[in-house]
Amino acid sequence: MKKKVNDTLKALVFVLILILLLTGVSYLMMPRDNTEQQWKHDVSANAFRAEPEDTLDVLFFGDSEVYTNIMPLRIWSAEGITSYCVSSSKQNLWYTFQLMLDALQTQSPKIIFLEANAIFRYFTMDNFLLHGSELFFPVLKYHDRWKTISFSDLTAQTQYTYIHNEKGYHFSKDIDPADTTHYGAPTKKMKQVSMVNRLYVQAIKSLCDRYHVRLVLLSTPSTKSWNMSKHNSAESMAKALGVEYLDLNLLQEEVPIDWSHDTRDKGDHLNIYGANKVSVYLAHYLRDTGLFADHREDPAYSVWNKAVEAFVKKHAAARTFDWS
Repeated sequence: MKKKVNDTLKALVFVLILILLLTGVSYLMMPRDNTEQQWKHDVSANAFRAEPEDTLDVLFFGDSEVYTNIMPLRIWSAEGITSYCVSSSKQNLWYTFQLMLDALQTQSPKIIFLEANAIFRYFTMDNFLLHGSELFFPVLKYHDRWKTISFSDLTAQTQYTYIHNEKGYHFSKDIDPADTTHYGAPTKKMKQVSMVNRLYVQAIKSLCDRYHVRLVLLSTPSTKSWNMSKHNSAESMAKALGVEYLDLNLLQEEVPIDWSHDTRDKGDHLNIYGANKVSVYLAHYLRDTGLFADHREDPAYSVWNKAVEAFVKKHAAARTFDWS
């Protein structure tokens, strides 16, 4: 009996020492800035951290359907509303929730959009446990930062300096036509949503309620990542949550995507020509809510006008449509 007690105590001491070591190393490995050199993961998505506090009116969360299909600078140029694409490739809902929680510490958006495609992305219990471990022990996520670590990191204060000029949008002017043979084919079927994902969406809704933010489910145009069975499920979930579901795939007159020209990869994602149409529609949608002021003439937001000028100058394709 005494041996068992001693063995148990030794195991507990070992675990405690391991936790202390992981905590200490995690503190050292945590990025002190959001630059690519330090952050290393989804740098454009995390660049919201350097935006001045309480200056973002709208936040878009989700996977690549967000950062390819929505141009915050176009929304700005059309209506003077500030927004940011906090999106990353194949973004899982646990990651969405963490990014959203982080963003709400410094920003006070009136509306948050969640791209519905992420609702259907399955992730395993292993993914869930790994994510939880990374939250408690960031060294598991930033372990390779040891290559750039210095003694100054022991005392350095966190200060985010990297601002993504295009506000999370990923530019492309590539044209690769889509096959629309089965696009929008009617069905009464409903794409299955896992129980874990349902719980996360409910947690996201609760988080928005806590911060007094309106949550909107959104589906941006895609011939590959969207279909009517997903629409049916997303619509049902939105009704259960008491939120709006905005499906741009069904608004073909309001968002007239030319699938022979406006996609970069056979219909999966839009290029700048398609993203322009989506963004103009969203700008008008946001204006019509009556929740937002037009900041275009406000000197405090002059950097946004400069960002548009830089974007148009950098990307020749951006000059092919009217930015007014």
